[in-house]
Amino acid sequence: MQTVLRGIFLTCADPAETAKFYREIAGLDLEHLGNGAGGYWKIDRNGLQLAIHGARAFADYADPPDRNSNLSHLYFKIEDQAAFLGHLENCMVKPYSTDDVVVTVEDPDGRKVMFGTA
Repeated sequence: MQTVLRGIFLTCADPAETAKFYREIAGLDLEHLGNGAGGYWKIDRNGLQLAIHGARAFADYADPPDRNSNLSHLYFKIEDQAAFLGHLENCMVKPYSTDDVVVTVEDPDGRKVMFGTA
């Protein structure tokens, strides 16, 4: 059996703020679908979807979001770490940590998001 990763599903306290973060920091062209509590943001790229939903829509297991959970990690490939660090500075976002390969930032819900050259 072969599986293919189809999507990453993020739940958060303020989906609009989280979507803004991923648009500005990761350069993702997220589109808003639906309205009210059922509305969400998504992008499909090369068969992989990232979707951002409000945690209350999934309150049985996702509300409130848990900042201390490291169950999900996002990793974005970047070509130039120095350029990306300059981008973060322009966006007034401080890295959570940086090493020779990876710059880690926190999204509005406290998830550690990695941007690396590997």
